Amino acid sequence: MKQFSIKTMIRPINLLAAILFLSCILPNENNFIFHHVNGFSQFVISPLSCTQSRSVDRTRLRSVESPDPLMNPWRRSYWALHSQAAADSDSILKGSKLTEQEIDESMDYLAKLINFQLGPVKNPIVDITATNAENEQASTTNNDEDLTAYQLAKGRFVDLATTLQGEQSLENIFLPQQSTPPPDIHIVQNAITSLQSLLIYGMQIGVKGSEEMQKKTVRHLFRAGDPPQEDVGTWIPHWNSDSIRRLKLYRDTRLGTYVLSKLLRKRSAQGAFDLLVDMGVWRKYEDTALLRSGFPTRFLESETIVAKDAEMSTHDPDGILGIRRDLRHHKIYTIDSASTADIDDGISVEVLDGDNDGENKPSRNRYWIHIADVDRWAPRGSELLKVAERRGTSLYLPTMTLCMFPEIMSSGAMSLQSMEDKCALSLGVELNSDGSIDPSSIIMTPSLIHVDYRLTYDQVDEMLDEGVGYTEEWQIGAMLGAATKRRAHRVGRGSTEGMVPFPIPNGMVSATYNDETKEHDVTLKIETTHNSGANMTAGDKGGIFEEHYDPYCSTVSSSQLIVTEMMILAGEAIGKWQKLQAMQSDTSLDGCTQLPNLLELPFRRQPGPEFKSRQRESSQMDFLFSMNKRYPHAWYARRFFNKVTVSEEPGPHFGMGLDCYVQWSSPIRRITDLKVHAAVKRYLRRKRVNEMLQKGLPIPSEVSSMDLGYDVSKIQQTENMDDIDPIDYRAGLGMIFAARPVQSSSSNYWLFEYIRQLVDKSDGEVMFESIVLGCVNQDRFQYAIYVYELGLEYRYLSETGKLEEGKRLWLKVSSVNPKMELLSFSLASRSGGIHAQQSSAPAA
Repeated sequence: MKQFSIKTMIRPINLLAAILFLSCILPNENNFIFHHVNGFSQFVISPLSCTQSRSVDRTRLRSVESPDPLMNPWRRSYWALHSQAAADSDSILKGSKLTEQEIDESMDYLAKLINFQLGPVKNPIVDITATNAENEQASTTNNDEDLTAYQLAKGRFVDLATTLQGEQSLENIFLPQQSTPPPDIHIVQNAITSLQSLLIYGMQIGVKGSEEMQKKTVRHLFRAGDPPQEDVGTWIPHWNSDSIRRLKLYRDTRLGTYVLSKLLRKRSAQGAFDLLVDMGVWRKYEDTALLRSGFPTRFLESETIVAKDAEMSTHDPDGILGIRRDLRHHKIYTIDSASTADIDDGISVEVLDGDNDGENKPSRNRYWIHIADVDRWAPRGSELLKVAERRGTSLYLPTMTLCMFPEIMSSGAMSLQSMEDKCALSLGVELNSDGSIDPSSIIMTPSLIHVDYRLTYDQVDEMLDEGVGYTEEWQIGAMLGAATKRRAHRVGRGSTEGMVPFPIPNGMVSATYNDETKEHDVTLKIETTHNSGANMTAGDKGGIFEEHYDPYCSTVSSSQLIVTEMMILAGEAIGKWQKLQAMQSDTSLDGCTQLPNLLELPFRRQPGPEFKSRQRESSQMDFLFSMNKRYPHAWYARRFFNKVTVSEEPGPHFGMGLDCYVQWSSPIRRITDLKVHAAVKRYLRRKRVNEMLQKGLPIPSEVSSMDLGYDVSKIQQTENMDDIDPIDYRAGLGMIFAARPVQSSSSNYWLFEYIRQLVDKSDGEVMFESIVLGCVNQDRFQYAIYVYELGLEYRYLSETGKLEEGKRLWLKVSSVNPKMELLSFSLASRSGGIHAQQSSAPAA
């Protein structure tokens, strides 16, 4: 007779029948079911009934060094899991003031709440709203004593989920349930702290590198004067944005690990993430990189109130001092994408009479760049400025935009909307015949403007193609001529557009939630960033600058060229204007009291490449260019670029091909640009105040010390005239630098999700045409490749040994995991690709 075994039973029957059989033959207290984990062929054992969490007999477990070798294998696994739970508890006790009993009770309480939450959740995306509505109704029917736990949890999960619904779901876990009477308040507090730790643990999914490397990714969250890290389970009475920041800085996951052990869940970031998704508080596409970063995921109610108060403000020191210039007679255009709501720049052309001093000279153009006067609404020392400083920059993600200011301000009062009078900081400048700036022509002034036309890039390109931009709207054609001249001027001075005429494009991915499919529709657009490169609009229509060279990449845009060059022009002009200003550090002039008046700006500097010391590499780069290997040449050239630094001393910027450059054209989106506005306007105000003091005129009482940066009450004193609010351009840079990896990680996730969807929909291989850019590691045959159809630079391990730069490859997707940001390619079996029927990519 064939020997009976569990293995032989599972073969002829399905898995469900096997599970039911096991639940019958094993003792009831040790019933088990299997849970398939994340698509892998492995199973995790957990109790069949999870409505009541079992406490762990630590005394018995600690007294046993190892389980009985004759013990049932299922019971041995159960023993191992509970042993680990005991070990986790011991680890927590070493760094905590909590007693063992308090840990057990709080974990039992939290486990009951989580299991109750797991019960009704079927589809986290659909059920969140309904569950919140039911819980909110329940919260109004219970007395205050029953709601103690909920009230303690209220506001404790801000920025621990990417949606408001997620935050509310976390709070609603602590609403009173039938089977869970309100426990002791300290147990509730530790349960809330443990759930926060579980959330922090789930955020670590996909994090790579050593512990030290991981610490570097959150060092921007450190603040001088921070208190030392609290003991495990410490309840912080006054929870605020600083508490959230420190929670993400310290990344303490010990309590979260114990929660997973208590629930017999996989003790890993993946296990924590899966549990939170199962609970319905996170979604399967939750942006954990955003949550880790410390960027606020939404504006608090208090911050929205601050924005509404600022919108009603009538305080305008520039108008009071008479330095706000009325430029509403200018015909002003704004050019942005159709979806842009926070419009922060406009441009116009002013025709100047050429008849000067009786000489019959031709008329000339003065080009104006108008930047939204954000400082008018968020001045130094204001509460609204603090809201912006907490973020440092706007974040542009495939699924959403997280603005630096609340929408009521960023898309309302601050935005340069058409057909409305708006405050701006305007710069006017004239160009020489070679495209260089005439420094003596520069005008910098606060202004009042009226935008006539709100145009998109496509509309401007159409107007130019049809000739309207040279007739009725001749100003657009004039600005294109100036932009073309400026591009040629910078290329002639060695800018990167000249050094790298064919830059490698990038894939720009966007994801929009589809209510019908309950999934995201992911779209991909490939474009060259900021219209860079010495393209045909730069003036050379022959030689290497022929028709656009990549059919997958967006075509060359004249409108992009206009906007890009005008903003770069503004950055150079403000630097040259600062050099011409008369700086004054004295407190008296000709016997009259004066305000010290200095202006420091954050100049962006970049030294040129070191070609002489790297002649062999330089020769290789020149060879690639001569062989018309465009993308490999661009990839190789990038290694010569030096790091950009910020200094208060003017200096050349190689990449721009300029003598000086200051970034100030995006004050709605970048805090450093707003600081430049504040510094320039303070300088102009102090200059006006000093003129008034020279004439013996009183300073208007409405002008405050913060408006000037000096204590107004001490103007008549010749001592103690220190700057009361020095502008530190380096403060807040950490958040700006941290934004880049967050945006990159989010883009990678959705690009990989785009690829995954292609794989799921395809019956065969999903292949892409690619080009070898260069060798990264010769020993491993690792190469940098560019995938045309994805706009993706990636690493590829060659299966055939050495590869030459510029070699074409057809690669198929071997595996893709969006959440882990993992993608691998291998050689395709044939030259196909998802766009095989279309024209193939050009030689590059």
